[in-house]
Amino acid sequence: MGIDPDAVGRALDAHNPPEQQQFQTMLFSKIVPECKKLGLLDASGGWLRERFTETGVIQFEDWVDTGEEYALLDEVSRDRDAQSA
Repeated sequence: MGIDPDAVGRALDAHNPPEQQQFQTMLFSKIVPECKKLGLLDASGGWLRERFTETGVIQFEDWVDTGEEYALLDEVSRDRDAQSA
């Protein structure tokens, strides 16, 4: 189409305030570990891993996934219940 993709990316970033960027990054801190857990990061020749690397969110792949977080919260609840009894 004759449009420089890098210029388009810079233009889009200019309209993306830092708060929005932080929100998007933290959102991926939940998405990336779940994708790894499901085996999606390396499926199809690692296409998703490459995209996450390009967008700078692949560092979240080893963060705690949501299921583990829920289990930890359940343990905290059980401990509190045991202490109050």
